[in-house]
Amino acid sequence: MNGHHDVVVIGAGFSGLYAVHKMRNELGLSVRAFEAADGIGGTWWWNRYPGARCDFESVHYSYSFSDEIQREWEWTEKFAPQREIRSYLEWVADRLELRRSFQFGTRVESLTWDEPSATWAVRTSDGEVCSARYVVSCVGGLSHPKSVDFPGADLFTGELYRTSSWPEHEVDFAGKRVGVVGVGASGIQLVTAIAEKTGALTIFQRTPNFVGRLGNEPVAPEQRRWNAENHEQIRGESGSYLMGLPYDRALLPASAASPEERREVYDRYWERGGFSLLTSTFNDLLFNPESNETAAEYVRGKIREQVKDPATAQLLSPRDHPYATKRPPFVDGYYDIYNLPHVQLVDAAAAPIQEITETGIRTADATYEFDMIVLATGFDAFTGAQLAIPTIGRDGMTLQSTWQDGPRNYLGMLGAGFPNLFTIVGPLSAAGVVNTTMVTEKQVEFATALVSEMQSRHATTVEATADAEERWVHLCRAIIAMSLYSASPKSWHVGGNVEGKAVTGYTFMLGAPMYNAIIEQARSHGFAGLSFDGVATEVPPLVRLDPAAAVVVAGMLNGGTPPMEQLTPEMMRGLMDAMGGMQITGPDMRVEEIDVPRMRIYIPDSVAVEGAEKAPVLIMYHGGGFVSGSLETLDPTCRRYADSLGAIVVSATYALAPEHPFPAGPDDAFAALLWVREYIGAYGGDADRIALMGESAGAHLAAVTAIRARDEQIPVAAQILMYPVIDPDADSPSRTELSGGPFLTAAACEKFWAMYLDGADITAQTSPNRTTSLAGLAPALVLTMELDLLHEEAENYADLLAAAGVTMEKQRFDGLFHGVFGMSAMIPRVQEIDASVATFFDRHVGSVRSERQEEMSS
Repeated sequence: MNGHHDVVVIGAGFSGLYAVHKMRNELGLSVRAFEAADGIGGTWWWNRYPGARCDFESVHYSYSFSDEIQREWEWTEKFAPQREIRSYLEWVADRLELRRSFQFGTRVESLTWDEPSATWAVRTSDGEVCSARYVVSCVGGLSHPKSVDFPGADLFTGELYRTSSWPEHEVDFAGKRVGVVGVGASGIQLVTAIAEKTGALTIFQRTPNFVGRLGNEPVAPEQRRWNAENHEQIRGESGSYLMGLPYDRALLPASAASPEERREVYDRYWERGGFSLLTSTFNDLLFNPESNETAAEYVRGKIREQVKDPATAQLLSPRDHPYATKRPPFVDGYYDIYNLPHVQLVDAAAAPIQEITETGIRTADATYEFDMIVLATGFDAFTGAQLAIPTIGRDGMTLQSTWQDGPRNYLGMLGAGFPNLFTIVGPLSAAGVVNTTMVTEKQVEFATALVSEMQSRHATTVEATADAEERWVHLCRAIIAMSLYSASPKSWHVGGNVEGKAVTGYTFMLGAPMYNAIIEQARSHGFAGLSFDGVATEVPPLVRLDPAAAVVVAGMLNGGTPPMEQLTPEMMRGLMDAMGGMQITGPDMRVEEIDVPRMRIYIPDSVAVEGAEKAPVLIMYHGGGFVSGSLETLDPTCRRYADSLGAIVVSATYALAPEHPFPAGPDDAFAALLWVREYIGAYGGDADRIALMGESAGAHLAAVTAIRARDEQIPVAAQILMYPVIDPDADSPSRTELSGGPFLTAAACEKFWAMYLDGADITAQTSPNRTTSLAGLAPALVLTMELDLLHEEAENYADLLAAAGVTMEKQRFDGLFHGVFGMSAMIPRVQEIDASVATFFDRHVGSVRSERQEEMSS
């Protein structure tokens, strides 16, 4: 059909149906949609093999945008089978009158951008060409079968089927010799469903899978109605959970539990079934190989329990990839079929399939005869379906060449050089690890809002900026590389299941809360990261995160950590104590406790030897917004710094608000300096070489202590201010751009300042930048983080110091946020911060270590 349309939608699955509804029914645009199949369903049209079923619970694997649709449809099983999902999608299509926009049995064969008209030329399999301002590609991430054609397939005289294009007619397995190639999710579901019907079943396995218990069951009629009527209660907070499913949160690493405790946890969630074994047990399974192995061995143990023949159990037990790095299937009864006398498992890795013969399959060491062969060889995930459509963008660039070394886009939706083209649940989205229907809705709603924004701006084109695309690709790939997915080179998460495909990151793996937060931030920041008619916008903060920092932020979101402004002082103190475990543990050394003022003194081995020279001293004040933090909070860092700097480190605590508001904190901080000045010599410290250092609120106290020391003529050798809190009334662009974090928010800052000041006036005593003169202060190092809302006020203070003639250095760390100093075990780049501190400290204070090195070199 020729003609021009505002929007062309490709695909009639979950994404395509919703895209037509949003663009046509809500925006009132002219929409034409194409579907290669003869009806509604997308992947659920084609994958109708016996046993096909979703392993996300039905009440969640469905649309959430409409209260009426959720209230009217009732799911009959906990995990819906293919036929029910397809019926559901057909019902939704009819209810929203979507069929009239679709042309079925029509495949899109090419997309070509026309620069003069700023439209896409869409060529279809019926020979027609239409144009569209926007193309929304909903071809799916798991819809394009792998090209695995064994020699001789056309010679087989029996029945040959593929799970990815199963016939609509019923297939009779009764009494037949059946060979099934492949044990991915499709193959596993199929063989479990047909095993008892066959005369003989032979399963060819190249790579075993960790198959978990599904726990499916019918839903009683009264429960169906309750589920439908209470959908908000069931699904309301789903987006705040790792996979978009409100399963119990995993809050502890496996390493924190004893073997007995781990077994109890794994047993509990194995019985619950589905993805809870991954999402609800331990929070480090995809990053810590030792922790992952505890889950892997648990599943292997279940295999040994269920499969009677030890050799078969061993063959079914994966050892070539960590648990869940290949998407684990969940199927009830799979391992039980291997106890049937007519079921045989063939190791196709040891003896690869050579060809399909007229009568069956020949491997490297045997020949098998079959009446029926089923190929369940999987999909070219994420990119296959999209790359099957030749796509030419701006200046003749093709999607096929652009993605040659792996997919490239921004937010999993828009690419640089491909204007007005949206890819829904495609590569580099969260669709590979999150409930796909949730990702579908988030992405389609983003695309719809963006098209509406285009109309408001009277803009013609929108695409990702090159910078945004590069940052997004780097973030996705780097996180994959940090995770155990990188230890599973054959996984479709990294493209390794398709020969010749680039092995790299294909998905955003940090979960629903982080992905949703990024999508919302891009939208709320004026669709940040996009270019409107060639006018670029800035990349949003969360996309600029250092990958390790992004993992930390995602971990907090996945764990349900509330925003700081919602925490009581007691909760905040608990959070700070818990964060102590995010630091690299320092070495053992002599540690002295001082009660008044409350301090802890760390004396490294380099100072503790008899006859050693007096060591320089570093007084450290912990952060915590004036309301939290303790000597324990800084313990690992103080040990690390004492050892690396060759200095005595004094950790000084102070009275906390709101119980002890201003001026208790600065008075305690100054009292610590006075004590150290008078008594540190007895511990081997040099009272004339004292540096002050603090983090956040502690940096604020270090700054005001340095000023007071100058005024009272107490020598201080240096001050090191780690993203200092400076002034409650500071007004800067970073406070606006980063008001929502990450980690520290503007609302939290206001709350902490209010508790600290407790009504006190803002003066030079509360804010160091208001001091009449900063001249004569100790040399200063001011360290800031790019994604900290306080970074500009801290840098402004550094500039004031420099203008007053203070020896001053400042350094900003890109991609990091407020609080990272206490996360050294999680964020490797904290070592860069440590190196800057060490260099500055050696230059202005010195150390026993550096002095001895100089003596040895001379």
